[in-house]
Amino acid sequence: MILFYMVCAFQGFMLPLLHIKKNEMRRIIAFLVLSVAMITTVAQTGDLPRSKPSAQGLSTHAVNRLVDSLLTLPQTELHHLIVVRHGAVVAEVHPSPFRADDAHTLYSASKTFVAIAVGLAINDNRLCLDDRVAAIMHDFLPDSISSELAQMTIRNLLTMSSGITPDWNMRNEVNDWERAWLAKPVTKPGTQLLYDSMSTYMLSAIVQRVTGKTVLQLLNERIFSPLHITEVDWELSPDGVCTGGWGLRLQAESLAKVGLLLLHRGLWEGQQLIPEWWIDAMTSKHINYGNAAKQKPTDGNQGYGYQVWRCKWPTAYRADGAFGQYLVVDTANDMVVVILGMSKRGHDELAYIWNLLMPGIGHPDGIKDEQQLSATCRNASLPLLKGSASSPLMSSADFKLPDNKHGIDLIKIYREGASMAMRIYYNNGIDELIPLGFNSWQYGLLNGQPPYSIGAKSRFTGLKQNFASAACYAWLTPSQLSIEVKYVNWISSTHFLFDLEQKTVTIHNNFDSKEKPDILHCATVMQ
Repeated sequence: MILFYMVCAFQGFMLPLLHIKKNEMRRIIAFLVLSVAMITTVAQTGDLPRSKPSAQGLSTHAVNRLVDSLLTLPQTELHHLIVVRHGAVVAEVHPSPFRADDAHTLYSASKTFVAIAVGLAINDNRLCLDDRVAAIMHDFLPDSISSELAQMTIRNLLTMSSGITPDWNMRNEVNDWERAWLAKPVTKPGTQLLYDSMSTYMLSAIVQRVTGKTVLQLLNERIFSPLHITEVDWELSPDGVCTGGWGLRLQAESLAKVGLLLLHRGLWEGQQLIPEWWIDAMTSKHINYGNAAKQKPTDGNQGYGYQVWRCKWPTAYRADGAFGQYLVVDTANDMVVVILGMSKRGHDELAYIWNLLMPGIGHPDGIKDEQQLSATCRNASLPLLKGSASSPLMSSADFKLPDNKHGIDLIKIYREGASMAMRIYYNNGIDELIPLGFNSWQYGLLNGQPPYSIGAKSRFTGLKQNFASAACYAWLTPSQLSIEVKYVNWISSTHFLFDLEQKTVTIHNNFDSKEKPDILHCATVMQ
C-alpha cells in the first residue's frame, strides 16, 4: 500500500508537468508533502484474524448470495463489506476503486460513538443520565427558559426525545449551534422520538464540557488506541466541538472492531474498555419509533436505544447512517456485519442480511463455494465507463462554465501521452488535478474537499485533508466525453458529461439523485 501511494503521488506529479508554470511550484511542493503525509498516516488493516465461512459454522453459499446481491442492488454503490463470525473476518469486499485502507464517512452511524463517550463520562462520575441539560449548558440558555427546557435530561438526548422539533437547516445558517438549539420551543421531553442530529451534537458538547476533551480525544484514549485504530477523524462545529450526529470517518475494519467490542460487552483483550451495564443500556429499547404493534415490522420501527437502533432480526442492533452506513451486531449468533457505501435502498441491504446471510448460520458448505467467494471478493469492481479511448474531434479543450452551485469556473481536459487528465478550477482559487484512466481507475490526490451532501457551517473542519480520487473516462460518441470521479476515502462521486456539439457540461453528484443533473452551457475552446 505504501508503494501504491508513492506511485500515485508520482503519477499525479508528473502528468501535468507540461501545464505547470513556475509560480505553481509552491503548490507542487505542498502536493508532495501531502503525498508523504498520506504514506505515513495509512492505518493498520488486517488486524483481525481471517478465516473461511465454513470454518466458522457459516454457509459460504449464503455469504456469496449476500455479496452478489449487494453488488448488484439498484441505486446502490457498495464501497466496503466485512462479515465477522466468532471474531474472524470470513468475508470482505472492497470493490475497486475502493480499498481496505480507505476511510469512509459514517453520517449518522457516528451517533453510536457519542453514546459510547457518554457512557465513559457517566462511569467516570462526570455525568448522570438524569442530569439536566440546562444546568450543564447554562451559559447558552436564552434569557428565560420554559419548564420543559428545564426538565430536559441527558437521557432525553440519548433517546432523541428532547421535545425540540428538528431543524435540519439550522446548522447551515448559524455558527452558535448550542445557543440556537436551546432557544427553540420545547414540548414535554421524553414523550416522543424526534430524530435529530443536533440532539447528538448537544451530547458531544456536554461530554466535552464535563471531561475537558472532545469526544474524539476521549475515544482515542479509551477506545480507539486499545483497538489499534489510528486512521480516524471527526468533523468539528464552529465552536470546535465534534459534530456528534455525523462527521466521523474511519476504515471498515475499524468499524468491525468496534462492533466486536460491543458484541463482547465492552471487553477487548482482557480489558473492560466500556462497562457491561452501559453496553446493555445502549443497545436496549428505550423508546418507540413508529408502531410495530400496528404496522408491518421493519428495521425502522423496532425501537431505539441510546443512539442505537434495534433491528427486525430480534437479536440484532445497529449503528445506522444515511446512504447505507451500517454496523450490525447480532448477539445470539456472534456476528458483526459492516456495510459502507452510497445507497438509496439501505433497508434492502439490511433485508439481505436477514434473508440471505442469517439462514446460512450452522450450515457450512464446500470448496466450490469458497472458490467462488474468493474470486468475487478479489475481482469486485464498480462499473467502468464504456466507450472509446479517444475522439477525432478533440485532444484537449477548455470549458468555461457559467455560475453554478458546484463553484466551478473552468475545466481543462488534455492528453499526456497515453493518459488523460482533467483539471478543475474553482471560484475559491483551488484547482484540482484528476488523473483519468481508460478501462481502469486512475488515482490522484485532492488539494481541497470532495462534494458533500451536508452544508453545515465549518464542514470538513477537523478532517485530515488527504482526500483521494479515482477516475475513469470514455468517449460515448466522438462529441460526448463521459468522466466518473469517485472520492474513495470519503463517500461521494461526481459524473461529468461533456458535449462538444451542444457546448454543455452536465454535472451530477451521486447524492443528488432527487434532483435533475446540472446541465451548464459553456464556452468551449478546443485545441
